[in-house]
Amino acid sequence: MSTAPILFSLEKTVPICRIQLYRDVVCKEKYGPLDRVWICPGHVFVSVRDGRQLYTFDTKNTTQDENKGCLDLQNLDPPLLEVLSYDANQSVYIVQQNGYVQCWKFRADRIWILEQEFNICNSNRSEVTSVCLHPTHNTLYWCEKRTTSSSGQSVFCICRRKITNGEETVSEHELGPVEAIMHNICLCHLHPLQHGLAIVIKSKPPLVSMVIYWNQSSNSVTMYSGPYTLVVENSTSSQAFDFTSLAFKFISISIQVRNKYAMLGYAYNTQKMELTIIEEGSVMRRLSAGSRMCDKLNEVQLEVGADKIEKGATWFCHQGNLGLLHKTKLLLFDMDSGKLVNSIAPQEGSVFLGMCNTSPASVVSAVYTGDNVYVIMKQKKKEEWDFSTTSSLKDFQTTALHIAHLEQEKTDNPSTKVKQSLSHLKQTWQKSKDQKPGTKLAEIVAPYLEEYWKLENISTEAFQPSKLACPTCVEDEVLHILDPNSSLLMSDRHARLLSLAHSNPKQVLAVLESQMEFDTDDISAAQIQRWQCILAPDVSVSPVSSDVAVPMFEHICRLLYKLEPKKLMQFVKICQMINDQKVGVSAFIRKRQAIHYYERAVVCIQDIDDVVTSPDSAQAFVSLLLASKQEHCETRALQFYLDAGQWELSLDLLRDYCDNSQLHFLLFHRLLDKFNKEDVLTDYAVMVFSMMPNIKSLSSVTELIINMAYISA
Repeated sequence: MSTAPILFSLEKTVPICRIQLYRDVVCKEKYGPLDRVWICPGHVFVSVRDGRQLYTFDTKNTTQDENKGCLDLQNLDPPLLEVLSYDANQSVYIVQQNGYVQCWKFRADRIWILEQEFNICNSNRSEVTSVCLHPTHNTLYWCEKRTTSSSGQSVFCICRRKITNGEETVSEHELGPVEAIMHNICLCHLHPLQHGLAIVIKSKPPLVSMVIYWNQSSNSVTMYSGPYTLVVENSTSSQAFDFTSLAFKFISISIQVRNKYAMLGYAYNTQKMELTIIEEGSVMRRLSAGSRMCDKLNEVQLEVGADKIEKGATWFCHQGNLGLLHKTKLLLFDMDSGKLVNSIAPQEGSVFLGMCNTSPASVVSAVYTGDNVYVIMKQKKKEEWDFSTTSSLKDFQTTALHIAHLEQEKTDNPSTKVKQSLSHLKQTWQKSKDQKPGTKLAEIVAPYLEEYWKLENISTEAFQPSKLACPTCVEDEVLHILDPNSSLLMSDRHARLLSLAHSNPKQVLAVLESQMEFDTDDISAAQIQRWQCILAPDVSVSPVSSDVAVPMFEHICRLLYKLEPKKLMQFVKICQMINDQKVGVSAFIRKRQAIHYYERAVVCIQDIDDVVTSPDSAQAFVSLLLASKQEHCETRALQFYLDAGQWELSLDLLRDYCDNSQLHFLLFHRLLDKFNKEDVLTDYAVMVFSMMPNIKSLSSVTELIINMAYISA
């Protein structure tokens, strides 16, 4: 099944410690507008107030809800520049714009501790403009802006400093020296590549943008601009490159690319350590550094016009796709073909502010708006299922799934073709039903298939209401079903009767009522045996009489409840009375085998879910429920009234139990709570509070509350 990307709120994706503070900082912007967000395994870092405050939100583990020691930094001056995650050591390097670095480690006991503090700049007048941590070199690389005291002009220099020894953090005096890699460089951005460093210089035309790949092992640089490259070796391994000299050597290429191949942006893949350049004309070039200076440099045309790319848009890599983040939409392109694969819009009323920085060990991509952080995740697409193709493979052990599919088609769009397909399957089943099942699954399903085909044998005319439009036809059909001399099976009779009752309920009820008289309490002895057969359970027939072949108690209860609820209680009362007057059965046996028709009627009516409860039907059901004398029937009766919105009836029921103090208290509490929740208490306040219970002692109150809790449970 194919998938499509979708945005999920970060707090719903991972369990975050200090969730209320997270919502205050991110969602409510209580401490100022969001500045930047960093995500690494187990941690989320959020800066606000233009980088002057940093909050850390760790994810919860299975043994502890919250952390003991949290990493929050206030009043950072100068502001924060970057949070660099060193995943192998569970550490982060927090770098400020003046080059001041703090190394914090997340210990096994879930406490952040400060391990190192140092400055990577040699002068107080210096400023760091870009910084990165190489995960395999264990080295910090940064671009440093230096201002000379004499002329006041600024120059840029790229430097490095080894900060760790494998997985061990070294002390400040053991840190490696600061080494210059390139002098007199332009303003640039730095990113680690496998064997070195990518230096991205994005200039405005007519100046030329370029990417410089510095190889640490060979101390050489490869300069890229458009499709052109230039490799420059450094004869002295200890000497830094001079960008002015490199630019002079690159001048012939610069002339060729000056009016084309302008850089629109770039995306860096932290997992693959790969750089993707997007040029004018929506051309994408991917650059990755292997053992050689240039291992891959290819060109792909993106399916987007350059005029549709917003100024200042952000590019990023996400699970084999190239992403373009605008304020009002997020576009994803296939990295191999350049085709647009998806477009995602922010939540209504929001705009995208930027991408979250992720560490090499993080496998997610995330964006943030002014009031939330969203993770880009995949969601399965719902696809149409071509069952005709699937079923033709004949890989199924039984025909059950095929039958289910055809039954659904018969319901949604009945046709001759569907009927013919079912008929063909039936013939196949009849030929093979006596054969031994070939698999365990076929053996389990076989009884269900047999039952299905038995039901299919029922005459289809009974399920076609259009053929039974005439009331006389309905009456004849019902009488035919009830005829004890009919050859129809019991299951066939019930199925036909249910279908008729569904399509012609009034006519069916009239016929059923004609089979018995229950308007009076005086039932003759001659009628008792006939009634006992009629009132047998649906699943069996009483052999006492053959006058009526189909038990009708449940059928009549359902129809009376829907059409004539005022007659329902009288009908069930007669049924119960006849049951209690069985002839020739001892009192002991009667007590053990007696059928409680009030309970049976309650169960039958509870299964009806397509009827709007009227005051008459509500009263009929509650009368049956109370007559059944089931446990807590009074509480259930009141709850039924309340759920049905029958406020006057619920008050009448409460009034009936005012003499029973404990029950009155329970019912009053339930009624008062429901009235209050449904905002109808003010309409019935006088009636409600006129029936307020009179509590005489503290002990009685305690006892009632305990009983109330027990019943509610």
